[in-house]
Amino acid sequence: MTSPVREERVRELSESGYLMLKETHGLVRELKGMVDRLHGATLQGKGLEFDQVSAIKLTTDRMYGELERYLRPECDPDSAYPAAMTETPTK
Repeated sequence: MTSPVREERVRELSESGYLMLKETHGLVRELKGMVDRLHGATLQGKGLEFDQVSAIKLTTDRMYGELERYLRPECDPDSAYPAAMTETPTK
């Protein structure tokens, strides 16, 4: 890679990393709010509501899915989908 191409790639990765971090932070903040409300309701003696538990599960699944798609090719390139691989695996 030439230097300008490498710099552009680093810039793209930085932007991508920042956007993923920002999105994940928002999901964690949302999840924390849900858990805090669930905790407060439990302390008041209210039972668990299916809607609350479902919302927590869906948020957690969405967050995990986004992180999995973003991190898998970098952390475990041999298991990534072929289209997502950053380089051809060596055998």
